[in-house]
Amino acid sequence: MADYSLSTLVARLKTALIFLKDRERIPAYLCVIAGMVSVRGLPPIQEELTMMVGFGTFFILLFGTTVRRGAWLGFLFGLGHFTLSFSWLVTSIHTHGGFPLPLALLALLIFSAVISLYSALFGALLPRIAPRAEILPLAAPALWVVTEWLRVRLFTGFAWNLTGYGWNGRDYLVQVADLGGIYLLSWLMLFPAAILALLWIHHKEIKRVALGCGSILVVLGLANLYGYIRLDANTESANWAPPLKVALIQGNIPQEKKWDPRFKREGFSRYIDLSRSLSEPVDLVVWPETAVAFFLQGSPKAMEEISQLSQHLGAPLLTGGPMADKEQDGSWLFYNSAILLDESGNQDRRYNKHHLVPFGEYIPFREYMPDSITKVTEGTSDFTPGPGPVPLAWGQGAIGMLICYEVIFPHEVRQLATTGVRWLINITNDAWFGEAAKPQHLAMARMRTIENRLPLVRVANTGISAAFDQYGQELGRIEANQKGVLTVALPRGHGQSLFRRMGHIWIWFWLYLCGAAWIVGIWQTGMFRSLK
Repeated sequence: MADYSLSTLVARLKTALIFLKDRERIPAYLCVIAGMVSVRGLPPIQEELTMMVGFGTFFILLFGTTVRRGAWLGFLFGLGHFTLSFSWLVTSIHTHGGFPLPLALLALLIFSAVISLYSALFGALLPRIAPRAEILPLAAPALWVVTEWLRVRLFTGFAWNLTGYGWNGRDYLVQVADLGGIYLLSWLMLFPAAILALLWIHHKEIKRVALGCGSILVVLGLANLYGYIRLDANTESANWAPPLKVALIQGNIPQEKKWDPRFKREGFSRYIDLSRSLSEPVDLVVWPETAVAFFLQGSPKAMEEISQLSQHLGAPLLTGGPMADKEQDGSWLFYNSAILLDESGNQDRRYNKHHLVPFGEYIPFREYMPDSITKVTEGTSDFTPGPGPVPLAWGQGAIGMLICYEVIFPHEVRQLATTGVRWLINITNDAWFGEAAKPQHLAMARMRTIENRLPLVRVANTGISAAFDQYGQELGRIEANQKGVLTVALPRGHGQSLFRRMGHIWIWFWLYLCGAAWIVGIWQTGMFRSLK
């Protein structure tokens, strides 16, 4: 029987205080705090210096430690960083998924712990490749970028809130993304952090402090200069081709009503009415992901209304909605789709989402899972992935379709850009995310325009809906949690950038820097000389 006497509780409290006061555990606490503090550099707060200080503290705590302890400190830093960074998942799992709050919090911690394995890998390797403080600026930024690249690619990937998005508010500096993508921006965030760590370790050496500060100013100054030149070139060539008139329709349908059969007609009618309120001719009308919350294939009346709307507006309608295909054996395949519709009622121009959300749109390893395990989102059947990043054909030019979080994967959007699309369209439903996720998702979509030099239209059910030109300059927006209509003049992008042509090469550059740092570290510690 458990002992809950006062003396026992006091004894346990003293044991806990002794454990917490152990000086050897202070770096562990600081790593968790540094990880949490660094999140303030990301949207919507975007305090770049705070992020640099957080990562700089992390680098200092790793300096001179063992591989095993470095892995532990890296894991703790990641646990603090990713738990706070992904906190919006609690809304998805608890509020809209129906799980009790304790289970939702536990799921967030487990997921963050899994992602923290990448920062644990960083913590284990950094002391090995940077045994001396002077090597930190060469090793730490490149190694962290490598772990981010792995996080984006492995096990379906999760590219949310990469470090480089901390520069989202710096219009000049972010232009370098057309050279090295979001990974180059991550490096630009972490290079100053590594310099700060070096200066802390050698703070008494005035010359080294001056050189370090000068290095930060030069690197960031060159990045801003490049951005200034690129934006200046954009001003000179702004009218090289006539723009498209695109209408963004944001219905602001609450998630709890969106899939309610009693509200199906009202939600659909809201999008019809908002579209009919357009007072000027447009070339394209865009509704968000699953704006049509039912199967159009089985709704001839809804198709007739859309055909009449397209005829009235003189423009096609691009909408998200579930679609189903019947197989020869009689089974059905379900898709999260984007359908381009006009007055003809033809449903053949369709894009099926290919990068599905685990547990949100399908259950991984479904054949091994019990039937009682279902998706967090509506519906019991899993969605089937589409064929991949493929363009959606249209007479005005191929559309690069991206549904929901497909837009956060740099390599997949780059692959889509290489097919010759003229612009990107991202439809999403952020209603089932927490509020912090909305500006973060928008920032990630914006970065894809700069990386590939393609304009982008983003339409969200509850916001934020917005459009950007190929330099990431905002053309207009509808704020979150509002219904509204926005018409923008969307330029035709040329889709030419170094990142689009050679983006896959960059990982070798970051690995080269890590290898160079390791070799320099071996040389400086005298291992080469001892072999002679």
